Amino acid sequence: MIRIGIVGMGGMGWFHASRYFQIPEVQLVAIADVRPERMEAQNAVEINIENRASPPDLTGVQRFPEGRQLIEEADVDIVDICLPSYLHAPYAIQALQRGRHVLSEKPMALSVSDANAMIQAARQADRKLMIAQCIRFWPEYQYLKQTIQAGSLGRLLSLQMYRIGGKPNGWGWENWFMDPARSGGSLYDLHIHDVVFVNALFGAPDCILASSRASAPGSPCEIVHALFTYKDGPQVSIHGGWSEVQIPFKAGYEAWFEKGFLRLDTDQTPALTVYDDPVRLHARPAEYAPGDAYLNEIQYFIHCVQNNQEPTECPPESARDSLILLERERAAIAGKEKP
Repeated sequence: MIRIGIVGMGGMGWFHASRYFQIPEVQLVAIADVRPERMEAQNAVEINIENRASPPDLTGVQRFPEGRQLIEEADVDIVDICLPSYLHAPYAIQALQRGRHVLSEKPMALSVSDANAMIQAARQADRKLMIAQCIRFWPEYQYLKQTIQAGSLGRLLSLQMYRIGGKPNGWGWENWFMDPARSGGSLYDLHIHDVVFVNALFGAPDCILASSRASAPGSPCEIVHALFTYKDGPQVSIHGGWSEVQIPFKAGYEAWFEKGFLRLDTDQTPALTVYDDPVRLHARPAEYAPGDAYLNEIQYFIHCVQNNQEPTECPPESARDSLILLERERAAIAGKEKP
């Protein structure tokens, strides 16, 4: 039995807690949060997606008033970090140095140097480290990856990805989402999902062009348009941001292939459709097994720990490299990225 401790019982902490109760070979034994009421709540904090899993029964689960105390004192094999973004690195490093395996929410960190420190700590401790980048485990995005790799629709020519939503005002502890120094703003909290996926598919682009607009100077509500160009691959555009007014969260993609077209539009039924008829306008549903990305990512990491395997499907080095791409976007926005 693998024993789990969760540090941070906000929105994602409760998402993760409800998934652990669906995995027979693990036991959630400890949770920590600086807000006592969050360790007693039966429902997740409101975030941009609904937690459809049943609320977990935390009767008998040990509670700690601070995450560092859980890391030092709880009898756990894995520490699951669901804290504000700026705290991911210091808590992950402490847990690794204490001999715990670490699953940490995205973004990995708010700087490449912090991400490198996390990787180094994992290597020195000989512990597993994975960043919970759910987009890599969504069935609809895995379908796109598999279609590209199989070549069933020919070569990918162009990919457009988007992710938008209303600003997360009041969601987190001390309203940390709205402080760019603690959240990284919409680029590091929202836009990074699609950057992570593109990096996993294609690696670093040869050229990045980007522009952004913020609703006010220093506002975390930044809207970005980025174009990644690969000399021997596709053109990729990524659009994302938080709106100052509340709008529905929406994410999707359009993929142009030599012999077909894929569209993920969650406002439609079915959401993922394939166009591959050169004569008639005809959409057919994509055939794939539905699933829960949060459960998928956690089960995968548990498998890696159980079998002493590195998380090659979602390695921390790839998460670190995605932060490098965000820095390149920032340079392009500032006019400093070299074509």
